Amino acid sequence: MQPAVYGLLSTYEERESTAATPAQKRSGKGSDVTRVRWFGKTLSERCEYARKDEFVSVFDCERAGLQRLALLLTANSEAAKRCLICAFRECIASSSVSKEWILSWTRRTVIRNAISLVMGPGDQSFVNTNDDADNGLIATSPDDSLGAFAESESILDLPEFERFVFVICVLERYSIHDCALLLGKSPREVNEVRHRVGNQVGQNDELGNSSQRFESREL
Repeated sequence: MQPAVYGLLSTYEERESTAATPAQKRSGKGSDVTRVRWFGKTLSERCEYARKDEFVSVFDCERAGLQRLALLLTANSEAAKRCLICAFRECIASSSVSKEWILSWTRRTVIRNAISLVMGPGDQSFVNTNDDADNGLIATSPDDSLGAFAESESILDLPEFERFVFVICVLERYSIHDCALLLGKSPREVNEVRHRVGNQVGQNDELGNSSQRFESREL
């Protein structure tokens, strides 16, 4: 069974038939709409799809959050910009994304492009980050740099795989299974890294906070 809307958010899908019963048909009631259930929420397949201008609006309104996500995943300002441009191009080319899932789809697209750019094969195609057609629609914040994320240093310093697992599972709250599918790893590998890195980042943040409190007392 193929997931609707490219398997958005999860590969889990349960189709629920809402075909009218004979009694309903005689009374003129009922419907033949097939519904799709994602995470316990039922959506009609006749839902409205997001338009290009709505994706443009999401990239504008959610600019800071999307930039932060791309930077935390790539740990590189230029790679983060390439990631956002690729994600933007992919989103505006999409024609079957439900309006209800537009933000979740957009963030997932940023994640997939970051994985491809950072962890994919070395022969990634060139992405022109100076393309006026894209830059006119993807405005970047003045603090669009790693320096603006000093509080996330413990995350940025992690090795690639560990960093992706932490951002996807902990910050974006994806399931272990879904993260494993995105990264092409086993759920066991992801689960082990998730717990190890979660503890490591927590300890580093606590040490950093303690150091700041000590310095402030000295001043």
